Amino acid sequence: MPGYIIAHYTVTDGEGIGQYAEAVMPILARHGGEALVVDGNSCVMEGDAPHQSVVVKFPSVEAAKGFYNSPEYQAVRHLRTEHSEGGSLVIVEGVEGPG
Repeated sequence: MPGYIIAHYTVTDGEGIGQYAEAVMPILARHGGEALVVDGNSCVMEGDAPHQSVVVKFPSVEAAKGFYNSPEYQAVRHLRTEHSEGGSLVIVEGVEGPG
């Protein structure tokens, strides 16, 4: 089953988040990650949602956890947390085929 990282946060420094995006993309690729959604203009239909929404697909939950816990990601993670606020990041298991 695929695994997904779903993150929501409010960007406080666009240049800093740009540095994060540049640094994280090669790490994602090495762990089999594929960015499906990177949206700074979410259309909130219910509740409160931060400015930025991100969805990344991995081959499995284990691969997503491997990415998050990798020394390479942990070395650049601060670029996201220092240039955003009010965020959340979860790893979830996806489904295969028609639901």
